[in-house]
Amino acid sequence: MRIAIAGAGVAGSYIFRLLKLRGHRQVDIFDIRHKIACGIHPCGYGVDPSFSQLARLAGLDPSRYELHRPPRMLVDIEGVAIGTSLYMIDKPTFIRDLLDGAEIRYERVDVPQYDLVVDATGEARAYAPPLRDDLKARIVQWRVQVKQPSDTAFMATRGGPGYAWIMPLSGDGSEVHVGAGCRVGLARSARKLATPAFARLQVDNVICSCGARIRLTGPDFASLVHQNVWAVGEAAGLVSPSTGAGNVYALQSGLDLVNHLGDPAGYAAALKSHFHALLPEARAVRKVLTARLPNLLDLYHIRQGWARAGVHVAWRDAPKVMLAMKRTFDGAI
Repeated sequence: MRIAIAGAGVAGSYIFRLLKLRGHRQVDIFDIRHKIACGIHPCGYGVDPSFSQLARLAGLDPSRYELHRPPRMLVDIEGVAIGTSLYMIDKPTFIRDLLDGAEIRYERVDVPQYDLVVDATGEARAYAPPLRDDLKARIVQWRVQVKQPSDTAFMATRGGPGYAWIMPLSGDGSEVHVGAGCRVGLARSARKLATPAFARLQVDNVICSCGARIRLTGPDFASLVHQNVWAVGEAAGLVSPSTGAGNVYALQSGLDLVNHLGDPAGYAAALKSHFHALLPEARAVRKVLTARLPNLLDLYHIRQGWARAGVHVAWRDAPKVMLAMKRTFDGAI
């Protein structure tokens, strides 16, 4: 097969590496030039423990990329201590190792020239047909050095449904990833969206910053494959609508694609098996974002989405977290 991979992020780079390890030689990888310091876009760094096995399948040592694990395996969500298995990795280095010096082509893919075109272009979904009722949120983010170490924390954005975060990127907590995601578009400044996070920090130096959009639609399993174009990762809707987590989903879907080359029905079935729970999660999140009251089943699916991303909220704490976020969304605090 002659294969083109559109997008050299986590999903595209992982597929490139797996294909190389399995002896495929007619593989070209394409991307666009990112004018930001880290070279990746967007720059989420969080993974759950599934990352380790997926990295090993690509012949890489997962411990090489670990940057920070929350102390006591706890995170703070609106003042509630929550168990977590989430940790931060050096995503730029991981992608560089996956590519291993590969030549990236900075041009559009000539789709008819390939037997298979992998659309790994994230929220752009540049080659696969548009998703129905596509739902996206705005993401703003910074990588900063701080005067006082910080732990991992999440809090609601002010004035609109979304959340802000602080995620340490060094063992001592002196370098952090800070940002916010919200469905308010450009109605508020980037810094205002992230105010709840910055209020907890004493920023000493800004290393880089960027903005992006992230897909919250969930997958449409009927539109994964369109002729010779197969969507993967966020381009396939494989992002947790309740948390924005997508790194491990990108890797797993890349593995599924490589395991089912030449078998589109098998690829779709594999993704449906692994990611079917994203559909009710997406419906529940859409209800919250449209100011409708979630029922207990919706809360269950949102809580399960948190757990899949490595954030484990006990049932006794779930109402407390949701109520705190609702008060914040309504502007009451």
